[in-house]
Order: sequence, then structure tokens, then C-alpha cells
Amino acid sequence: MGNKNLSQVKVDNYPERKNNLVIPVLSADKEKMAVNSEKHKMKLVKEKNKDNKDSSLIEGCLSKHAFLSSLDRKERQELIKEMSLYSAKPNVEIFRQGDTPGCIYIISKGTCDLIVNGTKKQSLQKGDIFGDSAIIYGTNREYGIKTTSDCEIWLMERENIENAIDNILNSTYQDSFTNINKFQSFSVISPNQKTKLVNNIYKESLTNNKPIYEKGDISNNLYILKDGSVTLKKDGKNMKVISKGECFGALEILANSNRITEAIPSGRTTLYTIPVFCFKFLYGDNYRSVIALTLIKSAFGNHPALKKLNLNFIDEIFKVISFKYYENETEIIRAGQPKGNLIVVPIEGELIDGSGRTVCQRNNLLFGKEIYEEDQSKTTTPIKCKPFSLLAMIKTSDIKQYFKCSLKELGEKSNSIEQLKKVNLFKNLSNQKLEILSRKIKIDKIPNGKNVITQGEEGSRFYIVKKGFVDIYVKDKYIRTMNENEYLGERALFFKEPRSASAKAKGDAEVYYLEKQDFETVIEKNLKEYLKERLYLQDNRVELEDLVYYMELGAGSFGNVCLVKSSKTKFFYAIKNISCKQILYSQLSSNLNLEKSILLQIDHPFIVKLVKTLKDQNYVYFLMDYIKGKELFDVLRDINVLNKFQTQFYSASILLAVNYLHERKIIYRDIKPENIMVVTNGFIKLIDFGTAKIIKDRTKTIIGTPDYMAPEVVLGKGYSFSADLWSIAIMMYEFVCGKTPFGDGLEEPTDIYLAIINE
Repeated sequence: MGNKNLSQVKVDNYPERKNNLVIPVLSADKEKMAVNSEKHKMKLVKEKNKDNKDSSLIEGCLSKHAFLSSLDRKERQELIKEMSLYSAKPNVEIFRQGDTPGCIYIISKGTCDLIVNGTKKQSLQKGDIFGDSAIIYGTNREYGIKTTSDCEIWLMERENIENAIDNILNSTYQDSFTNINKFQSFSVISPNQKTKLVNNIYKESLTNNKPIYEKGDISNNLYILKDGSVTLKKDGKNMKVISKGECFGALEILANSNRITEAIPSGRTTLYTIPVFCFKFLYGDNYRSVIALTLIKSAFGNHPALKKLNLNFIDEIFKVISFKYYENETEIIRAGQPKGNLIVVPIEGELIDGSGRTVCQRNNLLFGKEIYEEDQSKTTTPIKCKPFSLLAMIKTSDIKQYFKCSLKELGEKSNSIEQLKKVNLFKNLSNQKLEILSRKIKIDKIPNGKNVITQGEEGSRFYIVKKGFVDIYVKDKYIRTMNENEYLGERALFFKEPRSASAKAKGDAEVYYLEKQDFETVIEKNLKEYLKERLYLQDNRVELEDLVYYMELGAGSFGNVCLVKSSKTKFFYAIKNISCKQILYSQLSSNLNLEKSILLQIDHPFIVKLVKTLKDQNYVYFLMDYIKGKELFDVLRDINVLNKFQTQFYSASILLAVNYLHERKIIYRDIKPENIMVVTNGFIKLIDFGTAKIIKDRTKTIIGTPDYMAPEVVLGKGYSFSADLWSIAIMMYEFVCGKTPFGDGLEEPTDIYLAIINE
């Protein structure tokens, strides 16, 4: 169709969402005006001054509230402190439907009418609460309130309730979160798992010497000592004194046995108690094996040599590891045995030598260097366990037999795989493919000043800088320096074309290289075409003048989305543009910058790809991959319900995309069928990142589409990445049953929220 000035094509970056709840951000001035408007209609009786009768009334009301009842009594007392008593005459309209919310209220005396669309819907009396939902969920008032008699009403301003809840929850959360990280098994779990875990931990204070548990008891809790002292005893003998910050009670849980000791606190003691069901929640029914594997990975990771091993190899090693429980002072290794023959990791307990000196603590690895180097030097003293131990053990000869190579060779293979993973082109390949490719990689030493590649020649190799530096030149003009782990020449694997630049060793250098013919023996045709497409989407050299307009793809409130084609590569893209005037008028700048920063760091086959952003005098442009297909929402309407295989396929695909985001600290917050495209090849693409956010561990904004929102989002107590997993689970239910499980058919968001919480 020829070139067209793209600045003349209106494109909307924010098409309207279906039933999407986005919380409006109020300015401080607007919020204060709302508070003053509501307070102005009443008269102050007493400010933050309550007797026991007043506190009891408010406490009873909050404890029955659908959402605020989730706060414990201490947290509710903090809220009660902030409430003041106001009086109002009959027929006072405290607020109207549609108003900006300023306060929440509890009736102490008198009656009020709740009015919707001019009609009385309910009569409120002493002990009733109103004005709460609009503040909790950040919406405008869903109803109006008018007094019908002389009233006295307890009032709390919006800012106070938000600050009080934030301060309480942040303090409680951070305290629990800090202590959870002290247990090695939990230090490596994902942030969303930690958030869920913290919500199920409880703290208890002990003031007597009554046992926490006794010998023979069921092992149903893990404990972390916050303050005080605890002694583990066995048959009346002191075995170990637990110090502040230490964990205890894990041995029997992992060994699947009843308690073999009793735990006696001394004086005033504070504990964090973690129920076993938390482990089951995090890891499933096989939680004991998963925890043990986590600890073994941690032990390997703590060792400078063995940390080179790819985690997938450690998964394989786990299959041939045996676990054994040993009583105190049991000899594990005799004096005179080769150090490099046996891998031992104390899951619980520690190892000592003949003089009683500790040689290996919990979650570490005995003789790691000797094992890695296959050192046959012998132990000079026996190695024993203390006080009693659960040990993971495996002979190095068994590893050799299983992998057909040594641990050192596994480490070198891991290094090759890690190098390939750093290449954008290969980072989404399976570990199996990467391992095969790593076998094809060769190493070349390049002397100072010698060309790695020469401009104009037809290339057949792809390179990764292993050691040293490589300078890039175009027509003898210096462009940049390639550092270790950077790569070049990837187009040679796909295209028969001359090299566009020269690469010269700066000092002596070493490079990995992969031949095109070896690459093609590993990568089948379909995968090669996919990688070729990713290469185009990673090419940020595309400019506005290179693009040829083809057709309009969609329209929104600010403009259209267009299909364009590169005049140089003939590759199709979708382009969205937003008017600079519209950005200023609608204050979209911060939202666009956040979306841009998120999309530019994403490169996954199941997620929409932002190639680059462009700009001219009038418009900002988002150049994206062209997704040919239809929304999953429409696919579901066509198919009605999915069968088991289809449900597994779509659910697994969405989980892979979301897990990729979570690994990068990105929470999506609006997973639903409308935001997932089904491409013509049958695979999915996650689109529309308008609600996505980068978080450290959790966030509080109540945002999303009501039917798919997790309970912790609705409650407003703070949530993490697990909220996305809830939304996926809701969709899985919808795939199979043809409807959402909570609030299906309900129109009011508040009714849907209540269904999610109550059901």
C-alpha cells in the first residue's frame, strides 16, 4: 500500500476493559475536601475520647464486619482510637450517591436511611456501619445516607483508617517476614509463597517451663525462636540449647516421625509457630522431599566450587541420594577414608571430628573441594554426628555412573548452558536443547588484533566472548567493545548474508562458537522459524521511516492500532501510537513509562513483545509484535467448555508466562480471558500491561476484574504474586464449568467481593 505518515494514524494504548476495576488515585486536596464536606454537616461531640461502653460498641461492630473482622483485636483497637463522635439532626444528608468518600461511620444513637437512586433501600440503626466499602475498595459512594432522627455517630477519616491499617500490617508483616528468612528452607522460596506463609504463621509467648512438645508427640509444627531460650532433651539428657533466631522441630517433620526429643522453654519465651500444613501448601503432598532438595541445593550453592552446577543437575543427583537418621556421636566416616568419595549434607544436626570440633554445619557440604577435585587424600580422624542428625548421602562413584561424567565435568557443562541462557535468542529454550547445544559449542583462542569476524564475508558461526574483549568496527570505524558473556553473529545461524561489521580481539581473547550446521542438526524446522521470528522482534534498529502502513487493526477511545511492515526485512509488526497532547491532557505519562519499562524487559514466547518505542513531534509509538488471532474470551464463547487436554494446555501456557513475570518481580493483577490472545498457531499471548506493576514483595492496591480477584486483594491487607495464581485458578474453573466459581451472574462489585470472601 506504500508509505504513509504514521503520525496521522491515531492509536489507542488503552482500549476499554470489560468489568475492570481500577482504583482512582485521589489527590490529598480532593480527599480532604470530601472529609470536610461530610464532617461539616454534623457537630463534634467528643474527639478520640471513649469510655468502655463506647469501645465495646465499636469493637462489636468491627468484629462482625465482612472485611475488617480479618484484623485481630489489637489491630481493631488501633482503629478504634482514631474515631471521634459527631451528632446530627434529622433529615441531614451525610453524603450522596456518587460522592468521593471521606469517612466511615458507626451509629451510636438514632436511625438513618440508606438510599440508592433516590429510593430507600434499608434502615440503619445503632451498631450499623456505613461508608466503609467505598474507602476499602477505592470507589465513589455507591449509596447515599440521610438521618431520620437525632443521631450520634462515630466517625473515622479516610486517611486515618488507611494509615492505621498500613502501619499495623507493615509492622506485623515485616517482623514475620524477617524471621521466616532465618529458616534455610524458606529463604529460597518465591516472594508470593513467603507472603502466603507469613499469613499462616502465629506468634506465641510462653511464661512457664511447660514443654512445647514431648517425646512421642505428633510432629505438626516447625518453630523459630524469637526471644528466650529452649533446650532439647532426650531421655532426660540435655542434647542442644536453641538460640535466638534458630529453628527447631524440623528433623522429625522431614523424617516423617513422631518427636524424638522434648522441647523445654526457659523463662519467658517467644516463638513463631509454622504449622505443617504450610509446607503442604507450598510444596504439595511430597513436601518432605521438596524441602530436603531445597536444603541440598542450598548446601551446593554455599560451596564455591559446587555452586557452578546447574540446578537441573542437582535435581537429577537428588534421585540417587539416600537419607539416613543417626543418633548422637554415631561414626559416619572412619579415619583413613578418602575425602572425595562420599557427599554428606547434614539436613539436621552437624558433623564433628575426633576432637569434637565442628567440621560441617547444617545445610553445608562436607569436603566439597575434595569431592569436586576427586581428591583421594584421607581423613585423619573419624567424622561423627552431633547431637542427632538427618543426613543426605551419596557416593561420588554413583554420580559418575548416573551421569557418565564427574562432578567437575558437570560443572563445566553447567557453565556452557549458563552462557547460552544469557543469549536472548536461546534463553527460552528447554534445558534439554541447551544441553545438546552445549555439546556442539567449541572454544577458540584469538590473539590480540586478529579478526573474529570480517565485515563483508558470509558468516557461518555464532560467537560468545568467553574471556577478554572484542572490538566492533564498521568500515574501520570503532563502534563498541564486547565484554565477557556478550555475543555476536547470531544472524549467521538463520540468514545467508554478508557480515555487517568486523570484530577484532582486544588483547588475547577466548570465544565460544557454534557452527550453523551444528545448530541446524539440533534445532528442528518449527523451532528454527520461531527463533528467527524472535530475532526480528529483538532487532531494535527499526525506525519510523522503515515502516509501511498496511491496515487498521483496531480502534480505541484515543485512536487506532495498525499493521505495518518493515521495508527492509519484510517483517510485520503492530504499532500503537498515543498523541502527545492526549498524554498531557489525560496525565498518562507515568502509566506509559511504567508499561514501557515492564515491556522492554520482557522477552517470552507467550507474552506480547515490545520491540521499541518511537517518537516524533506529535505522537509516541509502541512497536509490538503482530498477534494474529482472537481473545481467549471469544474462543471460550465459541467452544463453551474445554476438555481436559485443552484445559491443561491453556492453563500450563498461562502459568509459564506468569511465572516468567514473577521471576522478574512483575505482578500482572488482571489475568482474565479478555487479556489473553489465542494465536492462529494455537498458542497464547498475554497482552495489555496497563495494570502490571514491579514490586519487591507485595502491594496493596485493590485493582483487577472482580470475578477474578483473589481474597487477599479484596481484603486490602496486602498481597503478592500469588494473587495472579488465584486468577489463573478461576480461569481453570471457567474452562471446565463455563462460568466463574464466585459471584457468577452478580453485577455489583461489592456482591462479588462478598461471595469471594464468604464462599
